[in-house]
Amino acid sequence: MVKEFKELYQLYGRDIYRFMCRLTYGNHDLAEELTQETFYQAFLSLSRYRGECDIRTWLCQIGKNTCYKYFRKNPVHFSLDDREYEESRTVCKEESPEALYERKEQSQQLYQSIWRLNKRYRDVLLYRVYFDFTFEQIGKMLHMNPGSAKVIYYRGKEMLKKEWKRKEE
Repeated sequence: MVKEFKELYQLYGRDIYRFMCRLTYGNHDLAEELTQETFYQAFLSLSRYRGECDIRTWLCQIGKNTCYKYFRKNPVHFSLDDREYEESRTVCKEESPEALYERKEQSQQLYQSIWRLNKRYRDVLLYRVYFDFTFEQIGKMLHMNPGSAKVIYYRGKEMLKKEWKRKEE
């Protein structure tokens, strides 16, 4: 069983780490720690995996729960000075420093806005925007049909648009 689990880690460890980077706003050390905790929890829960969803989806669900548990115990406030979120994303080398700063600030504001949403909207938006899951995958992870995930996603986007519009006024 240990050999199979090691193979599981080799197959999906990088995906879970990238997912954790998104959820931790690019904090690579914390993402690594939470990735390890995710696989530890998965190892403990492997006997309960029923195969109803893709194993990667199951691992991401464990990772999300691990991350949320961590943030409940250790609340954080993000700022441009203490997080390097953009390091976890591809940066165009031709951008001017001003454009890079503007994009970085907008990205931070979007991420913070998503985290202020109701948990249901937040989860769907995080999975869709930052990990590019399909609505079918999101539905399986959150125990809803894909159509509901899609509706929640678009409603969440509308909430964000309204919030940003209010800020601009």
